[in-house]
Amino acid sequence: MERSPQQVQSAKGRGAPVRRVGRMARPSRAAGFLASLVGACLMMPGLIGGVHGDVPDKVLTYAVHHPTHGNIGTYTNIIRDTGAEVSVRNEFRVQVKVLLVVAYKEVGTSKETWKNGRLVSFESKTQENGKNIGVNGRATGEKFVIETPNGPREAPADVYPNNPWSMNILKASVLLGTKSGILYNVSASEGVKKDVKFAGQTVSTDYFLVDGDAKYELWFDKRGIPIKFTEIGDNGVITFKLAEKQPLDSTPVIKGSILGQ
Repeated sequence: MERSPQQVQSAKGRGAPVRRVGRMARPSRAAGFLASLVGACLMMPGLIGGVHGDVPDKVLTYAVHHPTHGNIGTYTNIIRDTGAEVSVRNEFRVQVKVLLVVAYKEVGTSKETWKNGRLVSFESKTQENGKNIGVNGRATGEKFVIETPNGPREAPADVYPNNPWSMNILKASVLLGTKSGILYNVSASEGVKKDVKFAGQTVSTDYFLVDGDAKYELWFDKRGIPIKFTEIGDNGVITFKLAEKQPLDSTPVIKGSILGQ
């Protein structure tokens, strides 16, 4: 979740900030969305096994809410477990209109591949207001080498994309900006129990505040699924809320044996 402010004229003629929202999903360009989350030692529940090929274990779709413009798009994680590896495909679509005119549009996809608890490859493609942006990365020795629009970067082997699809992100010390390839250093608070309203129910969650080069809030339910997360930037808070049509069953999001401990 990465973005930067830009001004769009409102109906009253005043500039209303339209923030570029990146795939968390993208944490903020001013400081760094989900840069590195450190310090929490919760073990994540594990992904269901027995699902292979093109059949996803989980499809998690979130509504994206802008503090000024309301609901502006969707953010989806498609998680697959082959037994030998876990892949996560993210799809991100945002559009902001002012006076029926499109003021900002972003469409992007990314793919993470994990083996034995390590990110082994990453790729993303984003189109922002017609501009194409690409990021690619691959595990090499004790590093993760990334090709970005601004040149190559090296990250530690345990880098984690800033997409909070599992609680294992809380173990990371460096986060990879999925849109830009920028690296963010962060730390996470200890988990606090908080209730969240979801689909007419009160759901108990573990809440974490992430601070550092980027700032986020994360609410994980008992399955290890983030039912809500936010990206906090200079111009307000972008909120990602799990679509209420998705049932609160007992299915965990991934196998701990696949991602490691």
